[in-house]
Amino acid sequence: MASIADLSIVDSNSAKAEQDSSGLVRTLCSPQLCGSRTLSAYRRTILAGRTLDVDAGGDYHLLYVMTPTQGVLRYRGEAHDADEGAGVLLAPGESARLETASDADMDVLHLVVPKPPPAVEEGLPGGPGYFFDRGTLRMLQDASGGRVRRFCAESSVRLRDGRRLTPTNAIQAGEMHYNEGGSSPYHVHTGTPENPEGAAHCYMTFKGRGRVEVEGDSVEIEPGTLVYFPPGVPHRLSAVGGPLDYFEIQAWRSFKTRILSEEPLGLRWYYDRARPEAPLEEWNQS
Repeated sequence: MASIADLSIVDSNSAKAEQDSSGLVRTLCSPQLCGSRTLSAYRRTILAGRTLDVDAGGDYHLLYVMTPTQGVLRYRGEAHDADEGAGVLLAPGESARLETASDADMDVLHLVVPKPPPAVEEGLPGGPGYFFDRGTLRMLQDASGGRVRRFCAESSVRLRDGRRLTPTNAIQAGEMHYNEGGSSPYHVHTGTPENPEGAAHCYMTFKGRGRVEVEGDSVEIEPGTLVYFPPGVPHRLSAVGGPLDYFEIQAWRSFKTRILSEEPLGLRWYYDRARPEAPLEEWNQS
């Protein structure tokens, strides 16, 4: 039977830091550290006045600015404000640069995902990548009203003009907010014929305290904690003592989800309205 001991739980605030030219690097998840086949996750601290250059090579890279700070993200010849919640998805062969201000460090969540096989992509083009921030991404709210999410990578999400947000199934990732008392259903992720070993699945908490439950046992997690769930381990995440903000990751985006708890309001999610009088638009998760 699955247990809490099956999870990999890493406190990024105290994890060992290596130095590089940009600052500090903490490895939070990798094939060697947590057995994740399709995901490596790093917390990078770019020191004041320094830069981080990222060349995607043959992989996908997602850079997400974790902290409120001033900086610049350069991608495809354009300069963008590197505000909290901003970032870039790099397709293979692309590159980007993050530059910090002279008086402030910048914390960045850096995810690396190998290129998936054509069967996982299901006809998607795989690129190009794109810059994102909270102003360009759409919010979704669940039917209970207890959870709000904002994907920065998800192939089934549509922008307001109808375009697909993400042109690849390499990764699903984005912000999640739980109101006080908010909770996910008790659920389990398993593989698919295209990805039989299942997706690498992580939560990275930013603000507030959470509780992770596995088969009746639970553990509380602090801000800055990454939790890796091996495929097939059932789990639930709840907010404890107030709201909870975290980042959720699945790589590759080819998995099945089975709900193990009763959810009287269902599992539907709805896009935020463009106008107050606009009808609700349900997110088609297929």
